Amino acid sequence: MVNAYTLVVNSYDGFEDCWYPFFHLLRTHWPDLSAGILLVTQTKAYEHPGLDIRSARVGDTGEEPEPSWSECLLRALDKIETPLVLYVQEDYFLNRPVDGVTVDEFASMMLADTGVKHVGLTHFGSQGPFGDNADNRLKRIGPRARYRVATQAGLWRTETLRSYLRPEENGWMFEIFGSRRAWRRPELFLTVDPVAFGPGGRPIFSYTHTGIIKGKWHPAMPELFGKYGIDVDFSGRGFYRPKPPILEKLVTISRLSKSPGKALAGLLGR
Repeated sequence: MVNAYTLVVNSYDGFEDCWYPFFHLLRTHWPDLSAGILLVTQTKAYEHPGLDIRSARVGDTGEEPEPSWSECLLRALDKIETPLVLYVQEDYFLNRPVDGVTVDEFASMMLADTGVKHVGLTHFGSQGPFGDNADNRLKRIGPRARYRVATQAGLWRTETLRSYLRPEENGWMFEIFGSRRAWRRPELFLTVDPVAFGPGGRPIFSYTHTGIIKGKWHPAMPELFGKYGIDVDFSGRGFYRPKPPILEKLVTISRLSKSPGKALAGLLGR
């Protein structure tokens, strides 16, 4: 599987404080990872003992406007030479061993069957509806599923992931509008059985959803980091406190209203 997929850790310089805990836990919970690692950064580089990490450095501090979330990821994908990527983000702090054997099996399946465009590796991804699949470890993500496209941990055919990105979109727009685009395309998207591989089963890629929420630390992170001897100054970001759902929806509506043309195009699946 060395040349099958690249582990893409999507990040940017403002999340530099996540890099050490992320890679420490990756090294701890996936010690036999053989895939190459690409960390998506703007201008900075990062190294970690025992891991071969390339820093994408896709931004330019003098660039106006700064490249968007999607533009940075598109530029990073230009540096990928493998047919598949395993997409994660820098705040997916692993809390138990990765089932690397199963990840490799799914990657081999995608190499053998080019019709499979995506395999979600966690129950945090699509919310269904789901359909049955020949391999009962996996479910088919329905053609009109909510979060058919998600930014949670998963294998992607590199060109497929690229095809759903639009340079002007941020992460949450990519999920909402990318899912709309996916509704219009009869492609085979799979995900792990959310029961068999969920919290009560045997997760393949297990992390708290997610370590950073709206720029703040998840309250569970001090306990997790303390367990593995990871020293982090939590005072800079502080801890996330949830807001009433209605306020969250109003924030989303406000964001969409700032770019009505882009929002309409996204909702139409373009």
